[in-house]
Amino acid sequence: MPQPSIAYACGRVGVLRRSALSRAQLDRLMSAKGYEDARRTLSDIGFAPADQADFQTAADLHVRKACELIRAVTPDPATTDCFLLRYDVHNLKTILKSRHLAQKPQFLSACGTIDPEKLRHCVADRTYAPLPAELKQAMEALEKAVAVHFDPMSVDAKLDQAMYRQIFANLGNRRNAELARTYFRAKVDLQNLIMLLRGKAMGKDATFFAEIALSGGNVDVKAYVSAFAENDRLARRLRRYGADVYQAALAAAVDPAKLPYLEKVADDYLYGLFRARQYDSASIALLIAFLLQKQREATDVRLIMAGKLNSFAPEAVNERVRELNG
Repeated sequence: MPQPSIAYACGRVGVLRRSALSRAQLDRLMSAKGYEDARRTLSDIGFAPADQADFQTAADLHVRKACELIRAVTPDPATTDCFLLRYDVHNLKTILKSRHLAQKPQFLSACGTIDPEKLRHCVADRTYAPLPAELKQAMEALEKAVAVHFDPMSVDAKLDQAMYRQIFANLGNRRNAELARTYFRAKVDLQNLIMLLRGKAMGKDATFFAEIALSGGNVDVKAYVSAFAENDRLARRLRRYGADVYQAALAAAVDPAKLPYLEKVADDYLYGLFRARQYDSASIALLIAFLLQKQREATDVRLIMAGKLNSFAPEAVNERVRELNG
């Protein structure tokens, strides 16, 4: 249930902001000598209890606590839910694919807006009334499609497209959602180019990209399609997002190995839209900034710990680590 007071919500989040993972703590984790040393460091910096052996579980719990708090205190769930829908979509993808394979779905997230158990019943019964309108329509259309031919990539694409349609429907023209709309429009543009370049690296053509592209961004999908074969024209589509994004986009267009760095720079840009609002005293943006920070902390821990576990080169890990506050 939404809380009536934004001041109360910001006060709750403001207290917890003091426990944010700092850049210094992240550097300490990066400098750990091997996986076991890194695991002990996770405990020392307060990210995971000493008896927690699985860093993935610790990272999941880190994000889940933040999501639960936001759901509990938000006075504007229509906006904050937009940042949680990704977990519902992840769960729907996982459950639908597991049903096709006659397997029990694993790694479901408790961070979304709908209980995973309810989603399991929806998919099992092929009844989607409890879902938001766009996700409901997408799942009903997918049921018809998978009855003829099951294509996991199409499942992913259709649900991602429906998620963004739902996000923009939630935000509408509401005045207090302006920053969130700016965020998601930019995210669509950045994600579209990343998908386009990843598809090109796989040998896919412009028609393939047009079928999976997301709508709602500032850059028309046709503009990407028309520049499909021209690296500089593709990168220029993102110039509105600054020199760092443009340079990373151009590098990734020339060399697909640079795609992870583009993803990092894109994520840093998006977080930067809310970073300056983290000290607001009465704004929904503070809640979103807090949530994004916690997601990034978990992402960085996963990247570093996976690097330690698999003996990746430190520079390869560092290229992917997101910026944090402090």
